[in-house]
Amino acid sequence: MNLRSLLARIVGDAKNTSGGTGPAVKVSSEPVEALPAEERPNLDENQLLIDAFDEAGTKGVMIDVGVHFGSTTTPFLDRGWQVIGFEPDKKKHGALKKLAEEQPRFELHTCAVGDAASEGMQFYTSQESTGIASLVPFRHTHEKGEVVPVRTLRDVLAESGTTEVDYLKIDAEGFDLRVLEGFPFDSISPTAIMCEFEDGKTQQIGYSTDDLGGYLLDKGYSVYMSEWHPIVRYGITHRWRSIRSYPCELSDPKGWGNFIAVKPGPFEEYFRRAMRPWA
Repeated sequence: MNLRSLLARIVGDAKNTSGGTGPAVKVSSEPVEALPAEERPNLDENQLLIDAFDEAGTKGVMIDVGVHFGSTTTPFLDRGWQVIGFEPDKKKHGALKKLAEEQPRFELHTCAVGDAASEGMQFYTSQESTGIASLVPFRHTHEKGEVVPVRTLRDVLAESGTTEVDYLKIDAEGFDLRVLEGFPFDSISPTAIMCEFEDGKTQQIGYSTDDLGGYLLDKGYSVYMSEWHPIVRYGITHRWRSIRSYPCELSDPKGWGNFIAVKPGPFEEYFRRAMRPWA
């Protein structure tokens, strides 16, 4: 592990305070689930995939839907990957455009992503956190922002001539299944996919955690559920609970987290080795 990865594990991703993943700090030789709940460190699911891709020797193409301020994208750019990023929140565009200027392998699209193209959909932001801006108004603090264009990954990838994707990361705050429904699985099969689940966000637009997990299974992936404790409030560090092979039941019906879907085969073995201390 290089110095940057080590620091990332110690310090963690600042997005953890606003709805993202947390620092992957291993503090015991015991399996994480064997530790008392109050002693369990938070898992950075993205770092698990970085470790697996590093072991596989992959330097490829990442799609980052919901770039936020670039904390998930940057480690891949630093490893020589090409990243196609999507972020509709104009409050984040200044920092991301600067990143695009500094990193020629980073292609920024300032639109939302979904299952169908649209010239404009209502976007919502909240003073609680920059991490919960969304097409879905799932919080009482959400306020109407701008109307934003929506594109499908199918259209964007066809226009750019992209025929291979190694990692598809989605953090669309309740719109994740809709993003997947607009991906060209008939012609491109990402090696790994990470997307967020939380029924409190998604049921109002007609899908559940199991709908999302089932969609990934139906595409032929091995799926793992990384569950976090129910959110107490936004703006503080959330608590991670466990990672398990899916299908499985949530430990708490109000839990949330990330599905990690990987292709069966050699890469899954790399991922399982990275996951082992946490499972």
